[in-house]
Amino acid sequence: MKKRYLLGLSLMLILGGQAQAQDEIIEKIIKEETENSQLKEIAHELMDGIGPRLVGTPNMQKAHEWAVTKYEGWGIEARNEQWGEWKGWERGITHIDMVAPWTKSLAGQQLAWSPASPKGGAEGEVVVIPDVADEAAFQAWLPSVKGKYVMISAPQITGRPDYNWEEFATEESFEKMKEERTESNRAWNERLQKTGKGRRELPTALEDAGALGIITSYWSQGFGANKIFSAYTKKCLPSIFH
Repeated sequence: MKKRYLLGLSLMLILGGQAQAQDEIIEKIIKEETENSQLKEIAHELMDGIGPRLVGTPNMQKAHEWAVTKYEGWGIEARNEQWGEWKGWERGITHIDMVAPWTKSLAGQQLAWSPASPKGGAEGEVVVIPDVADEAAFQAWLPSVKGKYVMISAPQITGRPDYNWEEFATEESFEKMKEERTESNRAWNERLQKTGKGRRELPTALEDAGALGIITSYWSQGFGANKIFSAYTKKCLPSIFH
């Protein structure tokens, strides 16, 4: 019985000492963060100095080299390792103008890994995916996209996020907007289904038919917030409008 008591007491002392040591480590971490944090400086160097770091871009390589240099400056051994092979890509200058029925510069950005436009830019009519009867009708319409920009995303009923509607709209107008939005999205999804093409296959089909570019918009339901993912085309120029 005495041995068990001594063993239990020893375990309590050991565990108590470990807990105290852990508490001291946690306190040191908190003190380092509150009194000597370099988060702002590091974030500035990485996000403002280097910028977006899309896979396959020169900026991604710059970020790799920056990380190694930063670790070396802290006395930590580090090196870059190759992990897979990626196609190279770099976003250049994007400038979009509406030239008819009147002139206005538009905000937009290329999708990731998007092909470049022809040298000197390209001009073409903008058309919308039509509400065809079925896949056969879509195939019959497809040749007409040659040399044109094609809009493939649902038109938005509103550019205001729901929280803004809740704050400033009447209950009746808010509910009416949501009903119209639901119906608009349903109708657009049905329109796309009639083409017989999925989200990935539709841009490719338009590209193969000679479309000059694909215009998409993936709104995040916030002021000025659009998601920008990768392009599914290899020759024509997809753009995303804000």
